[in-house]
Amino acid sequence: MVTLVVFHNVADYDVWKSVFDEHESVRRAYGELEHRVYRSVDYPNRVVVHNDFADEGAARAFMADPTLPEVMERAGVTDEPWLGVIERVDQKRYAEGTVGVTLAVHHRVGDYEEWKRVFDEHESVRRDHGQLEHRIYHPLGDPLQLVVHNDFPTVEAAESFGADPSLPEAMARAGVEGEPVINTVTLAERKLYDAPA
Repeated sequence: MVTLVVFHNVADYDVWKSVFDEHESVRRAYGELEHRVYRSVDYPNRVVVHNDFADEGAARAFMADPTLPEVMERAGVTDEPWLGVIERVDQKRYAEGTVGVTLAVHHRVGDYEEWKRVFDEHESVRRDHGQLEHRIYHPLGDPLQLVVHNDFPTVEAAESFGADPSLPEAMARAGVEGEPVINTVTLAERKLYDAPA
């Protein structure tokens, strides 16, 4: 399974969502299995959509659908959208609970195995701040560019982890290159499709 990520800003979330819902049959025609809509905590009209497909071919076929530009315009997308295909390479649930926010961390690493070793060693710190789950993704063809979704019950728990004094040292030891990009988002909707449209 692969995930087509669409990142964009919209003029009005409710208008965008109604058009997104209208376009579901097109996504399903390409074999979409599930979608997740995330909204930025600080900028609620910044929207990230994860669209799951069985394989890269289906995701890229949908990306090339000729109706997409008109649909995005009608939905009120205000900037050039970013689209990319990623795959999940790791996932771990730490505790049961309701996810309030996801701390999405984007960064590049020098060596995935070394980074993962340090990331796993740092798990107790994440747990101490109440983290419920993590998911690790990378773009197809680029295993050193990572997106880590860290689920927390509250914004405060996520911010507390982000401010933990051990984090910069752990990232340096893990070989993180450059300054990470961090976004705090909420899951606005998750929908699984049980059968093709």
